[in-house]
Amino acid sequence: MRAWIGLIGCLFVLSLCFAPGTTLLAQRGPGGGGPGGGGKVPGGGGKGGPLPGQPGANGKGNWGKNAAKAVLPQLEIEDVKVEGSYEVAEIFAAGSDQPRIGVTDDYCYRLAGYTPDGHALKFAFYDFKTQQLRTSYVKLPKECPAFEDAPRMAYDSGSWCVVSSQALTVFVEPKTGKCKFAAGYDKSAPVKSAKPREEKGFGRDKGKDADRAPAATPTYTVHGGAGGKYALSVLTKYDATTKTWASADATLHSAEGKSVTLKWSHSQFGVPPKDRDAVFAVTDKEVIVLVTRPRSPGANSGPCEIGCLVFDAAKGDLKEAQVSPDEWSSTYVARFALSSCGNFVLTHPMDTIDRAIVKRGTWERVYKTQYHDALVGFAPEGGIGVFLENKSPQRAWLKAIDLNTMKEVWATTIMHDDAMGDGDKEPFYAVGAGARTVAARFGIIAGKTSDEAEFIYRANAIEFVPLAMAYDAAGKRVAVLTLDRVIVIDAKTREELTNIPLTRMNKGVLGEFVAFNDKGDKIMACVRNQGAWLMDVATAKVTASLPPIKGTWCRPMPDFSAVVYSQDKAEGGNVLAQPFAGGEPRQVFRCGYKDSIAVCLWIGEKSNEFLVTERNVGEGSLQLIDDKGKVLVKYDVADVDPMYVGDTCVTAFVTKRREAVLINEVNKWEYTGVNCTMISPQPGECIMENFSFVFKTENLPGSSTYGTTAAAPFFGVQHWGDEASCAFACPAGVLSVGVQKRAIKLYAWSRQPKGLAAINPKQKEFFVAGNAGLTTFKFK
Repeated sequence: MRAWIGLIGCLFVLSLCFAPGTTLLAQRGPGGGGPGGGGKVPGGGGKGGPLPGQPGANGKGNWGKNAAKAVLPQLEIEDVKVEGSYEVAEIFAAGSDQPRIGVTDDYCYRLAGYTPDGHALKFAFYDFKTQQLRTSYVKLPKECPAFEDAPRMAYDSGSWCVVSSQALTVFVEPKTGKCKFAAGYDKSAPVKSAKPREEKGFGRDKGKDADRAPAATPTYTVHGGAGGKYALSVLTKYDATTKTWASADATLHSAEGKSVTLKWSHSQFGVPPKDRDAVFAVTDKEVIVLVTRPRSPGANSGPCEIGCLVFDAAKGDLKEAQVSPDEWSSTYVARFALSSCGNFVLTHPMDTIDRAIVKRGTWERVYKTQYHDALVGFAPEGGIGVFLENKSPQRAWLKAIDLNTMKEVWATTIMHDDAMGDGDKEPFYAVGAGARTVAARFGIIAGKTSDEAEFIYRANAIEFVPLAMAYDAAGKRVAVLTLDRVIVIDAKTREELTNIPLTRMNKGVLGEFVAFNDKGDKIMACVRNQGAWLMDVATAKVTASLPPIKGTWCRPMPDFSAVVYSQDKAEGGNVLAQPFAGGEPRQVFRCGYKDSIAVCLWIGEKSNEFLVTERNVGEGSLQLIDDKGKVLVKYDVADVDPMYVGDTCVTAFVTKRREAVLINEVNKWEYTGVNCTMISPQPGECIMENFSFVFKTENLPGSSTYGTTAAAPFFGVQHWGDEASCAFACPAGVLSVGVQKRAIKLYAWSRQPKGLAAINPKQKEFFVAGNAGLTTFKFK
């Protein structure tokens, strides 16, 4: 008999080589039917007479003589469209995303966008101590209007940051979620107003803007103060006839909710440099604003004058206009800057090619820069500036200088390519308190003396790599296991609810599973060769953990008491349960064959029933046992081709009537067969349904937990439906199986997927996790 089993198995594989007329030996026992149509599968021969609804049965189990050939249908694939998405933000921007990063001693963050539906700002947030990356949403106040243009986060952000669009200004503390609304849009000016530039690089501004007259249309520029607690909003309008400014004043906003109008004539004194945020300083009683204007009206390429206007911080009245008597080069006037203490000005003397730091009021040169666009930034408290200097043909100095003493605080080096930026993009974003941190496009640099820069956090150090995902039992939340955390997301709004940190794992590990318990208050996750974790959702903490599981085919015990897994063949191939309470694993099922492995395909909701198969033993072996190891049902599949009753099974479940529904995958050469087999618990004619569909392996490349194509369901995943109609998550989307209609259909989000999928157990919906984030899809 087993010789015939082997022969028919070979014939099945050979038949997969021909398409579209792909054929599969459909019957190892009497009668017709087969994987493409009705009746019993190959096997079951002679065990109970004619197959249901099939003529010509002889009941003698003549496997080869009466075997019929059936043309197998191609797998039907329907491409589905996105319903909604949740992006997992990264600290370092990609593409056209705004790149600026705020930094403190303990964390850094980046504004990743605005969500109109939730009226919230989205931030990528990274904690230096825990090394955890998360996405957070800051709800905007009701009085704050919706952003009509992409919001801009200012440079030099610290614990607070300034976010603006035209005159609309808000202060945000990303760590706590606090948000202060300062001002709304000004309808008298265009929405798309000027913003301090994000460009840098040798030759970018060398004379390029010198002869260009300012825009005649009213234009708002919101400059953010160091540390993010102040903002200077300036509305400018240029009169092309008189070649001077026809505007006046500016408004200073604070995170404390105060605003004051600073009063001055733009035509008389000038306006702040347009390409810097660092153009003003706030002290206890005064506000200092750096302004520039051409010496001669309209002579934008000629010498310019600079001044520092000192205002009463409470009333906004101009107390003193400190205007330098010297001429200054206008070549880089847009990049002039004022230190956050208000005592030092970065400007460009006429008699040198390098820029210099001068003292406010006396205009004495105290520091000469030695690099193109050398200023990286000022520490929020003022008094310390970070600068670039030439060191060697390959490297540049990065130095922190105490501006009061002109002494070096620390010095390190970076590559010239990093110092000059990426093309025209500004490479530096913020200097932290005491210059202890510097945020750059290539990482967060520690402010310390070293031969080469030491990074607290490198660009691309953390990447969103999904390992496993699952809905909760109510279908309302989704848990996503990644390399360093578990993210819990609202399935409807797609907003992050909580973030549970894990010890970071190396890229390339295999996620076995992630799952909620029935109440939804706990999560269990397992990663091969890394361990398993039990987590509390409310506290977002790991409450128990296990060392690496010594086996494969892992799945959670529904009561969350243990991880069920299969031993390696060399260890006996038994099914074991490793309890979280500690101690040695207990045996769930003993494999009765040498060089074989037993696999638990399903566990009952009460953790007291297990569907177990023994693989590669030469015959069908499928049993339903209880938690004591007692056999509840021994499925009568010994004479059925094991291909259909366990050996190639990638997922399965047991119905209320104890019928076993198995999804099998046979992948040989360039074709794959996806098969559904439904097995009765009654002895005799055990195969209730069996049907298959095929596709070219190359058309759906990928793999699931233990499947070898993108259409193979993940092992142990949630399923939707019952014995009449069910669906399973697979890398390409959802494999929908109509058991009664004998149909299999793939709802694909991608034909070449790179990610995971999870199916909602309550409705026809699935989530996909990829490198970019999470996306929702519907299926029929």
